[in-house]
This record gives sequence, structure tokens and C-alpha cells, in this order.
Amino acid sequence: MTIKDELNRIARDLQGTLASDDDIRILKTGLPAALTPDWLTSILQEFRLAGASFSLSEELDKSGLGADMLWLWPKQIVEESCGAEPGKSVQSSGFLPIGACAIGSGDYYYLDLRQASGDPPVVRVLHDYAVEQPYPLDKIESVSSSLSEFFRDARLS
Repeated sequence: MTIKDELNRIARDLQGTLASDDDIRILKTGLPAALTPDWLTSILQEFRLAGASFSLSEELDKSGLGADMLWLWPKQIVEESCGAEPGKSVQSSGFLPIGACAIGSGDYYYLDLRQASGDPPVVRVLHDYAVEQPYPLDKIESVSSSLSEFFRDARLS
């Protein structure tokens, strides 16, 4: 299944907001082109993701921790990536923030865009290591092997 297949399956239950043309302009002007692939901007405009909440059980989260994520609005994606840590530290390595921890850990969820995949892995970038330069990439935790897998396994909350 593709990302769009999985999103079409849950689209009726998504409680978020669609990205506007202005939101996409904010993303494209605020971030490197490699972090704003067309497939991503397309799903942000087609599906109500911004502000949607997702939960992933401990069994389905590859880190074993479970995930409670609030999908970021485009402006928040740019702010976290360019104006906050660890976003600034991992941006140049190809990581794009897409979600905040909904239970308040301060950790963010990212797409791992290093391989320029049309269905990239979802990872957790811990804020604990943001003071280390460069950010230790071995401390990034795998959550899902792909974004489509994340959408398939996560519950909307």
C-alpha cells in the first residue's frame, strides 16, 4: 500500500486541517528543496493532517516505546526545523519534523529523507542529545519503516 492508499483509508476520520497554498509556500521558502518533496506537499494539501493526533502501540513502534503524535502545521514544521533544537542539528542530515509528542516528552517525530524515498521511515529525534554537536545520529529511534506503515498501524486519537 502507498501513503495515499493508507491516507484514503483513514481520510474520513482525520480531524486535522488541510494545508493552504500559503502553508506550502511557507514550507518551500523556509526549507531546503530536499525536505519538501512534491509527494509530501501533495498529501498535506489533500488530507487533513495538520493537528491530527496519532497513536502507535508499543508493539507496533519499532523503538518499543509507543508513540502519541500530534501532526505539525506547516509553519510549525519550519519553526522546529530551522529555529529549535534538535531540528536545526538534524535538518542538514535530511530529517524533517512532522509531529510533536502529544504527551509532553518534548521529543519530535521526523521523516528520514536521507534516501529521497517516496515513502520514508518515521523516526523519533530525542531532545536529550540536542546539546551535542553534531547530533549523534545513532541516538535517533526508528518508529516505523515507512510513513505508509505508520498510517497503517497508528490509531487516530
